[in-house]
Amino acid sequence: MAATRLGNTPIRPLRSNPAMASPLAIQAIHHVAVTTRNSERSIPFYRDLLGFKEIPRPNFSFRGAWLYDAAANLQIHIIEHPEPTQLVGEIDTKTNHFAMAVADLDAAEQLLQEREVEYTRQVNAGGYQQIFVRDPDGNHVELGVYPQTVTGDE
Repeated sequence: MAATRLGNTPIRPLRSNPAMASPLAIQAIHHVAVTTRNSERSIPFYRDLLGFKEIPRPNFSFRGAWLYDAAANLQIHIIEHPEPTQLVGEIDTKTNHFAMAVADLDAAEQLLQEREVEYTRQVNAGGYQQIFVRDPDGNHVELGVYPQTVTGDE
């Protein structure tokens, strides 16, 4: 298999090694980084609508914020960038997104309606209700009530 390139950096294909005892042991997702043209516009979306709390952030050379949700043990890192990926058009449930579990999807939908946030609600092929919203820069966020993950090891 030939190596491909990302910019000027060659990307080597991952080699399978049957002698490798186990894959990398991921403990959890620590944070999701979200780029924005205007952090002052994006912070309220994650703080006031989704309930994340601002936490201390190092003094980077660019504007932004770190937000945290204790119940989910998840951080959102808002990164101000002059030219982030611009996502426009209809909400696309098949594009890059991250998903957050909520206890009550109807209550989430009511809050979105009260705050006049555009969203799409659907039932996926597995029969699960989902709501998709976009932050002020068009990044897609999924909300849902999810069943326990079935791994096949039960």
